[in-house]
Amino acid sequence: MDEQELLEAVASLVRPGGREWACGRSGHPAGHVCLAVSGTVGLSTLLKEFSRRYGQLRNLAMGGFADPTVTERTGLPLLAPFAGELVEMRGWASGGRWIGCGVVRAGDGEQLVVLVAERAAPSPDAPPEGASRADPLLRATGGDAGDAAWPWAEIEGEGGSELPEDGRTWVRRVIELTGWEPLGICVDWAAIEEELGAPLPADYKELYEAFGGGVFSDSVSFLGRDEGVSFDFLTQWRAALSVERDSGLGSVSAVDPYEVYAPGGKGVVAWGSTEWADEYCWLIDAGRPGHHPVLARSHDGDPWHRYDMSTSEFLYRVLADAGFRPFGIARYDLGATFRPGSGGPLDGRPL
Repeated sequence: MDEQELLEAVASLVRPGGREWACGRSGHPAGHVCLAVSGTVGLSTLLKEFSRRYGQLRNLAMGGFADPTVTERTGLPLLAPFAGELVEMRGWASGGRWIGCGVVRAGDGEQLVVLVAERAAPSPDAPPEGASRADPLLRATGGDAGDAAWPWAEIEGEGGSELPEDGRTWVRRVIELTGWEPLGICVDWAAIEEELGAPLPADYKELYEAFGGGVFSDSVSFLGRDEGVSFDFLTQWRAALSVERDSGLGSVSAVDPYEVYAPGGKGVVAWGSTEWADEYCWLIDAGRPGHHPVLARSHDGDPWHRYDMSTSEFLYRVLADAGFRPFGIARYDLGATFRPGSGGPLDGRPL
C-alpha cells in the first residue's frame, strides 16, 4: 500500500466494528492485523502522521531492545507478534485499538511494518488495572466537568501548593512516603542543560539524584538519565523532537496545542507517565529560565491540565493525595513504592 491507502486502512481498522482479528503472516497469533507498506513510505513520515491522528506516541522498542516494563495495558500486543525480529516499535492507543509502526528484521535486511491490534480500553468510569472500583475517575480537575470543554490553550494554573514550602521539602516528602534511601547519584547537569538550552527544575534534579529513573507504585514511570532507553528523558525528548521535525506533513503537533520543546524555544518535555498512559511534562520556555509549570493529560484524550507547582509537589500529590483529581492514584491503594529502572538499554534484553 502507498501512504494514503495505508492511512485509510488503519483508520478503517481503528473504527469499532465486527472485524475478526487474524493476521495472515505465518506464525502470527490472532488479535492483530499486519499491513503491507510500500517501499516508498518512510518510518519518520508514518510516525508524524500517526502522531497527528492518534496523539502521543509510546517508545516500545528502540535500537533492538524492548521496554521490559511494557504490559498488555501499555502496548505489549504490538510487540508480541515479532519476538526475535523487532528493531523499532512505536505505539498509539485509540479506543479499543493499538496502532503500531516500526521496523523488523527481514532476512539480511530490515522491513517497515504497521499493525493494528485489539486493546482492552479502560472504561471512563473504571479505575486503572489493580485499583478499587469504589471511586471512579473524574473527568476534570476539581470535579468540574465544564473544565473538559475549555480550549486547551486556555487551561491555566489548576492547583498550587497549599503551604509555602519549597521544592526540597516536597522531595523529602516523596522520599519519606516511599521509605527510600537516597542514592546520591552524580550527574553532569551542566552538559544536559547545555544540550537543552534551558535549566531543569532544581527539585527534579534532587529527585533524580535521590531515586534515579524508575517506577513509583508499580504504575508511575519517572524519567531520569542513563537508565536505559525506557527511563531516559533525554532519549525520549530527542525522539519526540526528531518526529516533530522530520516530516513535511504539516505543523500539527502530537502535543497540540503546544509543540515539542526545541533548544532556545518554548515547548513540552516529558518527565513521567503512567501504566494507563497519562502523561506528565514540563512546559519549558528558554526565555523564562527557572519557570517549569507541569502539564498533564490523561489517557483518554482529555485536554492538557496545567499546574503551577514544582515537579516534586506534583509527583507527591499523584502518589499521596487521594483528592488530587484526575491524576491522584492514592485512592487505588497501590502502595507508595519505588522500583529502579534498568542499568542498561531496556534491561539489556534483546528481542
